[in-house]
Amino acid sequence: MQGQFIEPDHSLQDCEKPHEQLGVSMYSGFQAINGAEKLRGLSRIFDTIAERMQSVDMPYEDQCSINYYFDLLRVMRDFNGEYDRVVEVGTFMGGASAIIAGCAEQFDFDLDMVDPNERFLRFSYERIRRAFPEAAGRVRLFHGDLPSYVRHVMLKEEGRRSLIQHDGAHDFNQVVTDLTALSFVKDQVHAIIAQDTHLRGSLEFMNFVDLALMAVFGKDLNYMPIGAVYGEFDKVTRPNRFQGNYFLPGVAEGMVLPMSANSFQYPHAAMTFEDMFGPDPDAANTNLAAA
Repeated sequence: MQGQFIEPDHSLQDCEKPHEQLGVSMYSGFQAINGAEKLRGLSRIFDTIAERMQSVDMPYEDQCSINYYFDLLRVMRDFNGEYDRVVEVGTFMGGASAIIAGCAEQFDFDLDMVDPNERFLRFSYERIRRAFPEAAGRVRLFHGDLPSYVRHVMLKEEGRRSLIQHDGAHDFNQVVTDLTALSFVKDQVHAIIAQDTHLRGSLEFMNFVDLALMAVFGKDLNYMPIGAVYGEFDKVTRPNRFQGNYFLPGVAEGMVLPMSANSFQYPHAAMTFEDMFGPDPDAANTNLAAA
């Protein structure tokens, strides 16, 4: 069942290869944190986090650059005191999760990880637990998509202020769907951090994160670029063997959109969450059981 918080898998604690126990495949084996040396000395906090992450002997792979992880930390630092929770949408194998968790105690916020794949959630939590055990108690795992999280968590809360770290499905329709859900809780969102805004690939996957942002917020986006920017002759700007993905040259890896400088142009203000996503199926089941 999706759309609910789940518990970590405590059987992973002494496992040498959690990805094998969970059935999580690794492809490239790329570990971004191994490139942290080139950034050493720019941030004491980042240096400490990188050292803690490197000390964990655990197979994994990342899909973000070390530049993105460094800039993600800077964003959390710059917005420090203006939010009390980070909502990470799409965890994969916990690269950004670990960076965020490494900042949780430093900047005093909670982390909710949202993913429809419970194996990625539990793997990412285990990676956090090993590197930052002091932050593990501030982490919750939500098994479901972002609209489900908005329905079951954010719409039922008041007084919270969140940063949204979006690195989930990258296809145009799904990103628009996720942003549409956030429009109904816009007062709870301090900023949206979107990753892979430079990603393209085959028609099957429709990787257009940047254009999805424009579809929802309008063409005049107010944003800060973050992460790596690749040149025309970098090999990553050529289609690869993984679904033909490639990066646009000269385009930033991510965008940070402060809500104070942007407004939702979609959906129409007269539309409700139920208009867009339908009634709560759990409510129908509850009413049926009561009858």
